[in-house]
Amino acid sequence: MILATAGHIDHGKTALVRALTGVDADRLPEEKRRGLTIDLGFAYASLPDGTELGFVDVPGHERFLPNMLAGVLSIDRVLLIVAADDGPRPQTLEHLDILELIGIAEITGVITKIDRAPEERRAAVEAEVAALLAEAGYDGSPIFAVSSVTGEGIAALSEHLSQTAKAADAARAARPPAGEFRMPIDRAFSLSGIGLVVTGTVAAGAAASGDHLMLSPRGVELRVRGIHAHNRPIERAAAGERCALNLAGNFPEGGEPRRGDWVVAAPLHAPTGRIDCRLTVSRAAPSALRDGLPVHVHLGTEDVVGRAAVLGARTIVPGDSGFVQLDLEHPVGALWGDRIVLRDHAARHTLAGGRVLDPMPPRRGRSRPERLAVLAAMTEADAGDALERQIEAAGIVELARFALIRNLPQSEVEALADAAELRRFGAGPNALAIGAERLTRLGEGIVSALGQVHAAQPDALGPSRAALLRRLRGEAPETALDAALAELQGTGKVVRDGAVLRLAEHRPRLSREDERLWAQVQPLLGADALRPLRVRELAAELSLQPEPLTRFLKRVERFGRVAQVAPNRFFLPETVEHLAVIARELAEASPEGHFTAAEFKDRSGIGRNLAIEVLEYLDKIGVTRRDGDTRTVLRSTAEVFG
Repeated sequence: MILATAGHIDHGKTALVRALTGVDADRLPEEKRRGLTIDLGFAYASLPDGTELGFVDVPGHERFLPNMLAGVLSIDRVLLIVAADDGPRPQTLEHLDILELIGIAEITGVITKIDRAPEERRAAVEAEVAALLAEAGYDGSPIFAVSSVTGEGIAALSEHLSQTAKAADAARAARPPAGEFRMPIDRAFSLSGIGLVVTGTVAAGAAASGDHLMLSPRGVELRVRGIHAHNRPIERAAAGERCALNLAGNFPEGGEPRRGDWVVAAPLHAPTGRIDCRLTVSRAAPSALRDGLPVHVHLGTEDVVGRAAVLGARTIVPGDSGFVQLDLEHPVGALWGDRIVLRDHAARHTLAGGRVLDPMPPRRGRSRPERLAVLAAMTEADAGDALERQIEAAGIVELARFALIRNLPQSEVEALADAAELRRFGAGPNALAIGAERLTRLGEGIVSALGQVHAAQPDALGPSRAALLRRLRGEAPETALDAALAELQGTGKVVRDGAVLRLAEHRPRLSREDERLWAQVQPLLGADALRPLRVRELAAELSLQPEPLTRFLKRVERFGRVAQVAPNRFFLPETVEHLAVIARELAEASPEGHFTAAEFKDRSGIGRNLAIEVLEYLDKIGVTRRDGDTRTVLRSTAEVFG
């Protein structure tokens, strides 16, 4: 079990840790010289019954409060230290305020230096500490009176910590580490013959020797060479444990790990410069938290300057809570549930504290009622409840994004959606859960968009899928629009004719002259299966001029009978589909899932220039996507051509 100390300067925090563990947590020469804790100190102890404890000794001086925050933001149990001869002091109150704001699970009060105070003074201080704890929401928390000099009370406190540690260890053992590995770095240093070492308290998941991880937000690949905990090598470190990782990586100049960085599993590397959170403004804050206020943001072990945007209001008064978006000076690592503390720009006062809700929020519409409803849904601690409430609020949840933000396997999130009887569409990064009402509204939007197209072009059969979705861009993710479109096709409200979509009641027809000409053109376009004649070649075959023939083909294209793949070529839909199948087969045959234009040219046999034109058309209609010199297939031909 890992605990942190908190309290005013010179109230005996380090001496208490030394009395409990036999280790002096003050490690810096300046700390020895000045007799005060400046940076985080660490100590471990094995109690007589074998229970292992780890202590994070934090500074008590107000000038070193950022170091204190780096020590407590990842820990759930804290010893609040108050000297019997001095009583609660300013940093006692500020530390307790911070612990309340970030929702520390358990606080134990410790009255130190009882050898320096008479019995009545000890009792008065104990009563004062009990009242402070009760006011902060920790009513009934145990309080121990001790002397680190005489040893009085140390055994009782040690026994309490032993029992607490056993309960914590049993609870952790019964709950396997959830999610991927995350650990905020609070120290980084090099040891001769060992190399780079970073320390921290594991926030989630587990890591073992040999694992490949990432330094975030810097994006440097790491390999775990070894792990230490409680001053001995171990094979695996899990959530809730404090450990030291011996890491190997290729760091750019000036890019070595530092306090504030995270060591994470690769899928969790998602740097962000903007965060939505729910914060409670400290009752002791000098003023309300107002919109646009510059602040110091403490997150994990990071201290970064940012600006607060109060959502849905202009201010949050002391003692109240609300939603806040933080724009940060530089990217950080953050996920749902991470604790966060704001201090004023001069770093003199604690302003607010709370939890991260969304590390990937939108900037536009951030204060709209529908967005605030989504944030309210995200406050749910249970992931299943949060998913259901977000569907109620927004109608659509991107499951891969939800899984990343919550640090959950996507398969688990999909199971939660199924358990809630939510409708799922798409797979992998495109997987969505969609509420019935939102799916209906999307369908209505598609019907309306098709109606507008038909009104503007009454002689055209309808738009292609790609053209229709471009009209609806911004309404919803493409997977959701495809799902709504599939629903409409299933009910017969929308009909697909080749690559063209239309409302069922819309039935334009070609003129008799165009139909007679089409009967001559169609066989010529299909004569060479994958390489139809150019427009001028068609015109020569039919003894026509190229310009009027081009106008005719464009009219026919509106009926879905041809597709203008290049300025001088029109393909039958089945020809385009055949070429799209070749693209899919090439991608499926590649271990990497992509193919090159040269491979497509060789397989199709249509020549380099035409192959490029065909691929650019497939990109345009959403069958393929170009990534540098290669292409991947985004969807099957059936989704585009029916």
